[in-house]
Amino acid sequence: MNVEYINPFIEASQNVIREMAGLHPTLGQIYIKDIPYKGDNVVVLIGLTGEIQGNVVIALKKTLACKIASNMMGGMPVPELDEIAKSAIAELCNMILGNTANIFYEKKVSIDITPPTVLTGENMQFSPSKSVVICVPLIFDNEENIDIDISYKEKSKVS
Repeated sequence: MNVEYINPFIEASQNVIREMAGLHPTLGQIYIKDIPYKGDNVVVLIGLTGEIQGNVVIALKKTLACKIASNMMGGMPVPELDEIAKSAIAELCNMILGNTANIFYEKKVSIDITPPTVLTGENMQFSPSKSVVICVPLIFDNEENIDIDISYKEKSKVS
């Protein structure tokens, strides 16, 4: 696992969350997750294609998702994670990965992302095949967190 491939996710996620939701998460301890692993109540899946192939699972609790959606919508109360709130969370994650792709592009690494898929539910379990999952936890003031779970492989280069 190349740390140079993890740093763009950290930089982009902290910047986008700060700019779009007005929140300032701190970076928790990065670690490798055991597979299979469980996701929180709200999970956004985004695929990676190009020179780096894999997926990103962004997981958070509904309460934090509602707070972020509320902040993104100018403070409008968001008591439940309805379709508008889910759309806001999907767009936040899309912006995080879009900014990540731009950072990679500046480093001469070409990646594309798939549209986000939002899943909600209890006890979701993820089993990426033949992958190592790096968890980048972002911790908020109220001790809630977003886990950005990254699993990828570099595209093999043909000489």
